[in-house]
Amino acid sequence: MKRKTLSVVCARAFERLPIAALTIWLALGAGPPSATHAAILTVNTPDDGARFHGQPATSPSLWNQVNADGFGRNNKEASTMGVFSGGLYVGTYNLSSGAEVWYSPDGTTWSQVNTNGFGDANNQGAPSMVIFNLSLYMGTWNPISGVEIWHSANGTTWNQTNADGFGDVNNKGAYSMAVFSGYLYVGTSNFTSGAEVWRSLDGVIWNQVNADGFGDTDNGLADSMAVFGDYLYVGTRNSTNGAEVWRSSDGTAWNPVNTDGFGDANNLIASSMTVFDGFLYVGTVNLSTGGEVWRSSDGAAWNQVNADGFGDTNNGLAGSMAVFGNSLYVGAQNIVSGAEVWRSADGLTWEQANVDGFGDIHNGACQSMVVIGDYLYAGTNNITTGTEVWRTNGITPIKLYLPLILRQSP
Repeated sequence: MKRKTLSVVCARAFERLPIAALTIWLALGAGPPSATHAAILTVNTPDDGARFHGQPATSPSLWNQVNADGFGRNNKEASTMGVFSGGLYVGTYNLSSGAEVWYSPDGTTWSQVNTNGFGDANNQGAPSMVIFNLSLYMGTWNPISGVEIWHSANGTTWNQTNADGFGDVNNKGAYSMAVFSGYLYVGTSNFTSGAEVWRSLDGVIWNQVNADGFGDTDNGLADSMAVFGDYLYVGTRNSTNGAEVWRSSDGTAWNPVNTDGFGDANNLIASSMTVFDGFLYVGTVNLSTGGEVWRSSDGAAWNQVNADGFGDTNNGLAGSMAVFGNSLYVGAQNIVSGAEVWRSADGLTWEQANVDGFGDIHNGACQSMVVIGDYLYAGTNNITTGTEVWRTNGITPIKLYLPLILRQSP
């Protein structure tokens, strides 16, 4: 597939970012790459006295693009990825004809498996998916009639399982999903009355299980979810006081477990979550000093484990996470030099695992990641030439130096 050399673009859809910041980013247009990262970044951590480091991609893993740009259509972002019945599924943002779902049995050949926008062009995004009761569920972003949840038992035939917006058109998107204690949970965006969390025992009958915005209308987005220990965790967007993390042991009674914004109101969103090596990790959006990664061994006491923005303030969003090959991978947004992927074997020492933007600065964000078989897959945001899907087996190419032998002519 042909590589590009066009100008830098901004990334990420709408509700995850403040409107003012999004407007500024859209106006940026072309720009030079940022200055070279410092060779090693060292910061003291308060939890165990260890130090965490960040290193630029001097020897990144080998990645290969496995789709045509935008899947050959106007798909600007691979918002979510999942594995179902042994195949890889990707949900996209498509503002022209509606969100698309693409399927690959082998990671390289692709076919669309839904009608555009599930029959409604206003379903412009598919930001979440999960497997529940042996079926695939997809959540949409619909700014007109409200979020829709779609279900498929075979990956090709789809049925809507909720009322539009769960009965409230202000529930625009389903940005997070998780399965916990036999229930399917969905977190919404609602910037009128606050984010809502809904659950279903059968995928058909739904009930709201939190107070709007967890009691604060500034919690307008439930952007991330994860199960850790005996609790379900939900991360919010709060542009006033900073991102909040809430947890529940029964799915109905909720308690906050972090200080707002992890002590910095510029940490606007808890945008990603995963569990790795006995810790719960949370990635943030911070447009001032760079995205941060926080972890907790008990879900209550938190410590930052990366340098802000991995040493580059342009890495403003730690938007995706995956565990692969005994390492934690974090996908970052960088609209100046291109999306970055960082990895750590211990959660403290970090190295960049790709070249910026996968070689194209228009790949502004690594928005989704998933592991299937021997590969880690990463989906990008690219509003210029269309979303790209890349994969790696995690192997770093070895430079082999051979001696030069000269023979003297007789």
